[in-house]
Amino acid sequence: MKLGGKTIIALAWVGFLAIVIGCGGGSTTGGTTSTTSTTSTTSTTSTTSTTSTTSTTSTSATTSTTSTSATTSTTSTTSTTGGSLPHDAILYTITNGSVNFLKSIKADGTNNGQLASYTAGNITAAAPNPTKPNEFAFGSFNSSTNKFKLYKGNSALDPANSTLLTATSFDLIEDVEFTPDGLYVIFLADAGTGFKLYRVAVGGGSILALDDAFEFSVSPVVGSHLIAYSKTSGAASEIFTFDYISGTSAPITSLGFDVFSPTFSRDGNKVLFVVSQVIGIDSDLYSVPTIGGSSTRVTNTPSLFKSMGFYNEDSSKIAAVMFNSSAVETIQVITNNGATYTPLVVDDSLQPILYWTDSNGRSVSANIPHYQFGKHRRRGR
Repeated sequence: MKLGGKTIIALAWVGFLAIVIGCGGGSTTGGTTSTTSTTSTTSTTSTTSTTSTTSTTSTSATTSTTSTSATTSTTSTTSTTGGSLPHDAILYTITNGSVNFLKSIKADGTNNGQLASYTAGNITAAAPNPTKPNEFAFGSFNSSTNKFKLYKGNSALDPANSTLLTATSFDLIEDVEFTPDGLYVIFLADAGTGFKLYRVAVGGGSILALDDAFEFSVSPVVGSHLIAYSKTSGAASEIFTFDYISGTSAPITSLGFDVFSPTFSRDGNKVLFVVSQVIGIDSDLYSVPTIGGSSTRVTNTPSLFKSMGFYNEDSSKIAAVMFNSSAVETIQVITNNGATYTPLVVDDSLQPILYWTDSNGRSVSANIPHYQFGKHRRRGR
């Protein structure tokens, strides 16, 4: 995506997390540590509400040409741990072009340290299973066919030592995420007819095409079965939810602008997303109830382009990656009413993906969101 004259590249965390697993944990002692000073500034903005109408339609998920519906398992699962991440910390990535670095920082600017480093290969997207340690689903490029396939393996992300989840080949697999019960993998891929959401059982087999999409996030609540995603709606795009079991789809926003990068709150009750009235340096964070209704504008600084936002554990604060008209990239912590901004990191090699761990510290194998390699694809109008 070309934004404000700057190409934003979304390099993933999963390689870093593979290193974290390999060194037995993700504390800041797991790699070299560096500390940077931070400054705090405060600006006050007004928040406004925009009414969003919601209509629900029941749709049948369509099956790809090589697939049939996957069966549903009701077996309960228990999350396990495979190494702790820093507690209540913001994880982010930077790159020097050839090596990617996973780092974490506290919301007050302390404990800014490197967790791991990783050289990206041909993995475009990957995600850990929240119910099994050291199990990942990932999209891998095959240079002999110039196609991508979906695999399940360990943190080495090696197709040769992994299970093929689907025989279908794709022009690109852009994003991957397990459902919170570990029973399915949801992924975003292009099979030659445009990007769609797909579902496949964790044991592999047939795939189910769900809907067209740009970006997506799976609810972290077991039993919810909801995906929040953005897709074209008229002349713009909106946020929708899709129940990956029942096939029910519903728009939850009706703003008439381009929307980006939905992420669920940890309780699954809200979706945080980016609204861009003009592609470039003109965007803000909004939130909407998962059931739809009134969309609330959280920030009111359109001169700062927000590429992604993520709530903390109790949704009182938001971490966001953003850049200004001079292409200066920052991570800032924002109060959930958009009143106060605290800059934490200023680095033009920041990647537009981050995650805020909870007060217990998430395991690398439990409830960590999906990770992306490659371009952060979007329309350029």
